[in-house]
Amino acid sequence: MNPCPCRFDKAVKKKLLKARIPEEFVQATISSFDISLYKKQKEKERAAIAKRASANFVQNFNQMQGKGLYLYSDTKGSGKTRLMASIVNALTAIYDKPGEPLSILFSPTIDLLDDIKKTFSDDSKVKTSDLIETIKNVDILALDDIGVEKVTSFVEEKFSGIMDYRLTNKKVTLFTSNLSIDDLDIKYKEGRVSSRIEKMAFPIYMPDEKIRSYLAQQENEDLQSLLYR
Repeated sequence: MNPCPCRFDKAVKKKLLKARIPEEFVQATISSFDISLYKKQKEKERAAIAKRASANFVQNFNQMQGKGLYLYSDTKGSGKTRLMASIVNALTAIYDKPGEPLSILFSPTIDLLDDIKKTFSDDSKVKTSDLIETIKNVDILALDDIGVEKVTSFVEEKFSGIMDYRLTNKKVTLFTSNLSIDDLDIKYKEGRVSSRIEKMAFPIYMPDEKIRSYLAQQENEDLQSLLYR
């Protein structure tokens, strides 16, 4: 007898939460990425291109040869994190199989750096080297908001080491950023991080329109009838 599909859904959700996907995005799919939320026609078209490219990336994942995606736009709240989470969700649902598990780590860049720094503490139960090895070797690493972190020699050294390993070993890395790769090159002055990202991820220009506020307004309107009835 075949197991109930809901068992697989629960298993996927559990795995995604363990991988640190924000719970609000655990159910997000590429197909439900709503282009109509964008008001400007130019941004709708850009969102449609990003959505189609994301779906094709998932469909042709085994042919990507370790290449990831770099989702970027100047505007915060434009849907970058949501779309990246949708890609990770789809990859997990399709390619994570019994006996062939897909290891995933989803993290804001700042949080990942904080995790590394915490291992320096004498009472840390995690070795720095063990955590770095995990980050290097995870099948899919999804880094949210790269470029917002304060760049120091420590940050540049750690990130360039991680990126170099993942590039050489064709490990898939996904990024979101408010900076283009060229602008990231200015922030990471030594150029080692951005040059590796340029080789390991295909850039996708996301809409420059803030839809987070539209979604909040929509949610508030849905709750209004409950609060004022």
